[in-house]
Amino acid sequence: MQSKGVGCIYVPVTASFQLDMFLQIGNQLTRREICYTHSIALSLVLYQFHYICSTQPCHMRYTALLLIHLLPAFLAAQNHAPSASGIRVSHDAASRQITVTYDLDDDEGDTVAVVLQQSIGGASFLNATQVTGDHGAGLTAGSDLSLTYSYEEGLNPAGIRLRLLVFDDHAPSIADMVSRVSADSIRAHLDSVVGVRHFAAAPQRLEEVSEYISRYMAAHGLSAHHQLFLANNTFFRNMIGRREGLNNQKLCLINAHYDSVDDAPGADDNGSGVAGVLEAVRVLSGYYFENNVQFTTFNLEELGLIGSYNYVNSGIVPGEEIVGLINFEMIGYYSDQPNSQTIPPGFELLFPAQVTQIIGNQSRGDFIINCGNTASNALYTAFNQAAAQYVPDLKVIGLPVPGNGQIAPDLRRSDHAPFWDKGYPAIMITDGAETRNHNYHSPNDDVSTIDYDFLTRVASAGIATLADIARPLNATATDIDLSVIAATGSARDGKSSLLIRPNPAKDFLSFTYRSDNATGPLLVTVIAEDGSTVGREAIARNAGHKYGIRVKGLAPGPYILRISDGTSQATGRFVLVQ
Repeated sequence: MQSKGVGCIYVPVTASFQLDMFLQIGNQLTRREICYTHSIALSLVLYQFHYICSTQPCHMRYTALLLIHLLPAFLAAQNHAPSASGIRVSHDAASRQITVTYDLDDDEGDTVAVVLQQSIGGASFLNATQVTGDHGAGLTAGSDLSLTYSYEEGLNPAGIRLRLLVFDDHAPSIADMVSRVSADSIRAHLDSVVGVRHFAAAPQRLEEVSEYISRYMAAHGLSAHHQLFLANNTFFRNMIGRREGLNNQKLCLINAHYDSVDDAPGADDNGSGVAGVLEAVRVLSGYYFENNVQFTTFNLEELGLIGSYNYVNSGIVPGEEIVGLINFEMIGYYSDQPNSQTIPPGFELLFPAQVTQIIGNQSRGDFIINCGNTASNALYTAFNQAAAQYVPDLKVIGLPVPGNGQIAPDLRRSDHAPFWDKGYPAIMITDGAETRNHNYHSPNDDVSTIDYDFLTRVASAGIATLADIARPLNATATDIDLSVIAATGSARDGKSSLLIRPNPAKDFLSFTYRSDNATGPLLVTVIAEDGSTVGREAIARNAGHKYGIRVKGLAPGPYILRISDGTSQATGRFVLVQ
């Protein structure tokens, strides 16, 4: 079988017709051919399905039927997010207007939506309202599109950042997100935060970890900030990283507390939870969502949930709707040994079916607990479903509690409880603390006791749940800093654009770079997710604007490619695979 030119597929129908023939067809098509062949291919397959059902044995009909179901999913998986390139910005100070001219790119030729967002004074990005021109839904790929943004009188444009968000209606695959979760990455996160992190016994280490979390969030493009609060006549910080979405009134959160008790390295309690949140940052920061997504690490949980109480009382933006909070509270201890899981007194009355299940499994601590209250039923269900769909080898036991959980005080001992008390949906994901982990609140709570496979599976289920409730967008975004044009009137005289294809890449990275003003060589820099430079070389410019560099030897994962030509600069994200 082969591609017969753009927009045509030939599929031979014989008695030996097999599903792998369909997959070979997909491998022979370019991305653009896939787009054009979508409707024609589906029509051909429908025709051939009718032929097979009329002439072939029963098992061939099942194969054809499976093909019908798989074809749309296969073709949808090839869809790449639209993007804006060649962005030029000009400033009319007299009329307080910023004009953004851009080229709109989409390989598949879909209709595209363009939204302009604004951040004033370092605040979170919000959808800009004073916008005219080429924005909103129903746009198609083309050159020299333009929109105009008007800012309010008295505002200094040097303090304004704009974001051009471009998306279509092909939602990214949550399964692909889960596939990026890495046990090695989680281990590195935990190694970076483990150690006594206590406000009195180890205040310097507590501050070091908060700075590490903040730097990591900022390095991944989040709007990173902190919430100050006062306790024991000292200021402490909740660390917050935010990915703004389209619906600026809805917020989806994942969190863990980053402090420990005064004599414990805090690997499971709660370095494991922090590692899970940082892995969520690494995986999900490359995506955009309809709802706002927030990655939060609370302080002083061990002193009485002080950080989270301060957040729900003064840290939530007025008018913002909390869709749900996923609280990682000790998620790294696992045991398949009989009698490794104890059951708190009274649980046999509150949760008889769950207790029977645990005892029937010889009281093994080989599961994760999902605990939600009445107001959190939808979120509680979403986690159970996400775990079953995306991490089927993770055993989940749910503990739903009525009201705000006062009937089971043991299930209110973490940062989800203040959310319950305010009526916000929240779930606690936990390995059970001292009911399983005999190293709880002791010097033995170190990394040697962590089961990284279990921790990775739990983090994967939480990440899948967060992505599900946040509603992924097939989007790219370009940030525009107005501090330069506030003084010069334009961002640059010419324009540059960067397109990385294919992406993900393997041993060789190919890209197209165009710039109107560049005359010298290109300086190509590869930056790892921790902000370190892992590759740099100069490349001579060519008339075809197509370039490539070897990336063999770099670890799989996300990177940033930065191209500088002496006049302009462009950056893009790419992923390396094995």
